[in-house]
Amino acid sequence: MNLREGVWVYLSQSGISPGRSRALVDYFGSEEELWGANESDYREAVGEKIAHRLMEAKDGGSINAHVKAMQERGIVLLTPASENYPSALRDLYDPPCALYAKGDLSLLESDSIVITGTRRGTRYGKKVTALFAGELAKAGIPILTGLAEGLDAIAAEAALEAGGKVIALLCCGFDQHYPAGNAALQDRIEKEGLLLSECPPDAHAEKYSFAARARLLAGLSKAVLLTEAGEKSGTLSTVESAMELGREVFVVPGNIDSPSSLATNRLMRTSAEIALAPSDILPYFGIETGGTGESAAGKAKIELTAEEEILFNLLKKEPLSFDELANLCDFSASQLNSLLTMLQLKGIIDQAAGRVYSAAY
Repeated sequence: MNLREGVWVYLSQSGISPGRSRALVDYFGSEEELWGANESDYREAVGEKIAHRLMEAKDGGSINAHVKAMQERGIVLLTPASENYPSALRDLYDPPCALYAKGDLSLLESDSIVITGTRRGTRYGKKVTALFAGELAKAGIPILTGLAEGLDAIAAEAALEAGGKVIALLCCGFDQHYPAGNAALQDRIEKEGLLLSECPPDAHAEKYSFAARARLLAGLSKAVLLTEAGEKSGTLSTVESAMELGREVFVVPGNIDSPSSLATNRLMRTSAEIALAPSDILPYFGIETGGTGESAAGKAKIELTAEEEILFNLLKKEPLSFDELANLCDFSASQLNSLLTMLQLKGIIDQAAGRVYSAAY
C-alpha cells in the first residue's frame, strides 16, 4: 500500500466522516500534503477539535499494522487512491475512505443490480423476488444486496442457486453476522461472490450503519429493483439514494389492497420503471431477450398441451384453489387433478396448503 492509500486508511481511522475527509484532501491539494501538515494547519482547516482528533490518529506504525493484519486475513483494503476502487462510488460526495473487501474483486468491474424489499415479504413477494434474482443472475448480472432479513436474503439465495454471482454489502464488519440468521448465507457469499463493508472486521452494526449502507448500495449499482415494500419500509432509503444519484429504479407491481405493496405501487407514479418480468430489465444492461419474455439465458420453453396451457395461463395471473379452477374450467375433477399433477411434474406450478396452486415463474 502506497502513501496516498495509507492516508485514506488514516482518515478512516480518525473518526472523521467520509465527506469531510474528501473535503480535507481537496483543501490540502493531495494526500501527501495532508499527511505532511501539522496541527496548526489542521486547526486552520477544520478547527481545534477535529485537528486534535487528526493528530491523535496520525500514527504510521498503527496504520501499517492494520493494513498488514488485513492482508494476513485475505481482506483487501480499497481506498479512493486505489486503482481498483469502484469507479461508481466516485459519484458520491462522501465515498468511503476505506472499503474492506473479501472474495472475487472482479465482480466490481461488472454492472450490478440491487434487489431489495421488505423484511416481511408475502408469498407473492418471495416468489417474484426469487424469480427476478434467479433470471437476472443467470443472464450474468451480479446481484447486489444489503443482506437484510427477508427479501434481500431471498434474492441472494436465488441468485446463488441459479449459478449467479452475489455482492453483499454489510452494515457491520466481516466478523459479525447481522442478522444472525444470515450467517451461513454470508459465509457462502464470501466463498462464491464478494463481501464488502465500510467497517473494520470487528465492528458491530450501529443505527447510522443502515443509512450509510443504503447510499453505498445505490452508489455501487447500475439499477435498483424493489420487489415488495410497505409504506414505511426501511428499504426505501436505498431507492431514494438511487434516485438522487440518477440510478434507474424498477418496481414490481402488487395487489392494490396489499399493505406490503403500497410503496411499490405508489412508486409507479414517479420516474420508476415498471418491471413485469426480468426481460423488462435485461435491455437496460445491454442484454437481448428471447421472444417468449424470458432471457436467452433463461428457462427452455416447456411444451404444454392445450388443456395445460389453459390452466397455466390462469395460474400466472393469481394463485387459485382446486375448487376455483374447477369453477373456471370445463374439466372434470379427475381430469383437472391429472392436469395439475402434470404441470407440477413439469416444474411450472407449485402447490401450497389447502390445494392452492400458483405459477412457479
